[in-house]
Amino acid sequence: MPSKHVPVRQCVACRTRRPKRELLRIVLGEAGPIIDPTGRRPGRGAYVCPDNPDCWSEKKLRRFAGAKAAELSQALRMLLEGLLPKPS
Repeated sequence: MPSKHVPVRQCVACRTRRPKRELLRIVLGEAGPIIDPTGRRPGRGAYVCPDNPDCWSEKKLRRFAGAKAAELSQALRMLLEGLLPKPS
């Protein structure tokens, strides 16, 4: 029996290819970037690694969000820093 197809997407920041479900989708809306955990919002979307803080930096997000990268970087940090386990 053939294995089920798993969609693969690329992180806009680090360019790592991973299964779609492991990445967080961001959509560029009229009001700016919107974090889309469902993956169903309309609009141009991009994916970011939710477990790699290096991918949330403003400089790396400029490729996708342009001038709104600082706003997106701040929103990602606020949302995702609480979800990562603290190093011991």
